Amino acid sequence: MPIVDVDAHFEPGASWLDTTPTLRDRLPDFPNAERLIAFVSGDLLRGVPRDDWPSEDQLVPPGLKAIVGEEKVKGFEDAVQHPVADAPGRVKWLDRVGIDVQNIICVEGITWARFLDDRALAREVVHACNSWLADQLDGYESRLLPVTALDLTDIDGAVAELARMRDRGSRFFLIPSAPVQGLPPMHPQFDRLWSAATDLGMAALLHIGFNPAMFDPGWANTDGNMYALRQIATSQAHQSVQVFLNAMVFGGVFERHPNLTVLLAELNVGWLPYTVSHMESRTRPESELFIGKYPFPLRPSEYIRRNVRITPLPHPHQSPLPLMTDLPETVVFSSDFPHFEGNPEPTAYYAEHLAGTSAELRDAFLFGNITESFQRMGDPLPVG
Repeated sequence: MPIVDVDAHFEPGASWLDTTPTLRDRLPDFPNAERLIAFVSGDLLRGVPRDDWPSEDQLVPPGLKAIVGEEKVKGFEDAVQHPVADAPGRVKWLDRVGIDVQNIICVEGITWARFLDDRALAREVVHACNSWLADQLDGYESRLLPVTALDLTDIDGAVAELARMRDRGSRFFLIPSAPVQGLPPMHPQFDRLWSAATDLGMAALLHIGFNPAMFDPGWANTDGNMYALRQIATSQAHQSVQVFLNAMVFGGVFERHPNLTVLLAELNVGWLPYTVSHMESRTRPESELFIGKYPFPLRPSEYIRRNVRITPLPHPHQSPLPLMTDLPETVVFSSDFPHFEGNPEPTAYYAEHLAGTSAELRDAFLFGNITESFQRMGDPLPVG
């Protein structure tokens, strides 16, 4: 039985820029403090004047510094966010745990790009990081698939980058869940991107870290309680993704692009059934008075079942079991390896966790749902 892992990582830290010294020398100092703050509480603080922010020492807990920095803190010695990019070693791990194909994500380039005002330079950084990742996986494309990062401020450039990276084995590309330069994803300008994706046999990927939530800045006034601030700030990872899915369904994107697949990773899973049922509730006849007549041939739930895939983290608080009942076509397997919030033994974990389910549901989760998406595009994944 094949297994497809849709979310795993090679995250090198800023060291990958050593391979492109001419580009490295044109960049400002790496904004590590800003990056840490953005990660842990940036959405909540976005509307707060910069002079009113708490200090970095107040905002960033020691464990996070240990995970993404150089220091080691007791209790976090084995936490790894920036592993060595070792393709042969990763394939050995795949063989040991029984995974056939793994999606490899590197967010370093687009993380850098978010801090650059010069968008042409930002695109250079993103493209260079894509090339770095593809180089690390060169010769292992049948097992390790590089995920393409994009800067969507230039759609023509993004389409060209999709084609370039497809030639290097990529089958997924990262997108944000928020509008870009004032244009939402259902705007006709983005149809070129969605068409290119399906023509190339590629799927869009929404990953944690690029899904900004909107907060009233008053929520940051926690009277010095940094724990409460961090909890509030990280409570809405799925907020803009819910809006994104509503836009893709009610804006007609999934109707215009029936073979497009959007994968949601590290964004939790429990909210999806409610979101779909709420979409359905707004298409009832009595809703026409307030919203208007629903214009599409498929129900919102049918578009979600066909066009959306979502993956839980391999931990009990994100069990796929409810989705296997409510939206069984949507849920897919991932390890998030080697990140600390992932699981180094994901197949063993799910063998136990899903022991009471049918073989049909397990197979759909482990490979069937994601491979069907690419078969629908006429360009199957290299599985089996």
